Amino acid sequence: MTVLRIIGTLHNRRGDPLLLLRFLRDLNRDHKLDSIGVTWSVPSGNTEPGWDELVEEERRIQETLRDRVRMVHGSSLSWDAKSFLGRCYRSFQYEFMVSLNLKRRDRQLKLFLIDDLKVRDLRYQEIGDTEALLREIETYPPERQADALRTRYAGYRIAYEEMEVYEQMILHPNSVLLETSLGIADHIHSRQEYTVRTVKQFEPDAILLRLYQCLTKPSEALKKAGICTPWKDFLGGFIPLTSIMKLSEAESIVGPLPDRD
Repeated sequence: MTVLRIIGTLHNRRGDPLLLLRFLRDLNRDHKLDSIGVTWSVPSGNTEPGWDELVEEERRIQETLRDRVRMVHGSSLSWDAKSFLGRCYRSFQYEFMVSLNLKRRDRQLKLFLIDDLKVRDLRYQEIGDTEALLREIETYPPERQADALRTRYAGYRIAYEEMEVYEQMILHPNSVLLETSLGIADHIHSRQEYTVRTVKQFEPDAILLRLYQCLTKPSEALKKAGICTPWKDFLGGFIPLTSIMKLSEAESIVGPLPDRD
C-alpha cells in the first residue's frame, strides 16, 4: 500500500454528508480514489457485497429513519423543532450512504464494509431513544423547543477542534441527538482487530471511521470508559499516523458549505 487516507467523522454534524461526498467525489475524479472502506456491515457478513445487497441495506437504513421521522412528526413538538430534529436524523450513517451514492456514479468503485458483524445491532441503536428525547423536548414551551434542540446539538460545531467537548459527547451520550451506544465498548478490541485485518486484506484507498475510532492518542477518560484504544496499538506501523485526517479539514479543499444551524 502506498497511499491510505483515514478520514475521521463525527456522528451527526450537519453538513458533513455533503462535505464528505464532495471530498470523495473530487478524489475519485482525480483518480486518487478507486476503493473505500466503510465501518458498516450487512446481515450476510459479506465484506464486498453485490449491488443488490448494498441497495437492500440502504433500504433498511431509510426505513429506520422514516420510522423515527414519523415519530417526530406525530409528536406535539412545534413545527420548527420537528423540522430541525427531522433533518438531524436524516444524517444517520451518512458514511455508508455517501459511499453508496458515489458508487452509483461510478459502478467500478469498490466499496468494502469493514465492521465486525457482531456489532451490527448496536450500530442501529446509535440513533438513540427517540421517544425519550421527544418526551424531554415536549416539556419545553413550544417557542423554546427548537432552541433547546439547537443547544443540545451545539457541541458538534466545535467537537472537531476541542477534545473536551468531544469527550463529553461520547461519554455522556444524552448530550447529543444521536447517541454513541456504550455497549460498543465491549467490542472495541475485537472490532479494531477485525477492521485492521480487513484493511490489510483489501487495501482500500480511503477508510471512513468515526473520529473516536481513529484517535491515535485518546484521553485517559475515553480509555477508562473503554470507548476507544489507540490505533497504533493495533496497526503496528501498518498505517502511517500522518494519514489520519479529520473530515473538517477537507472543507478547505472542497470549498465552503452552506451554514449549519
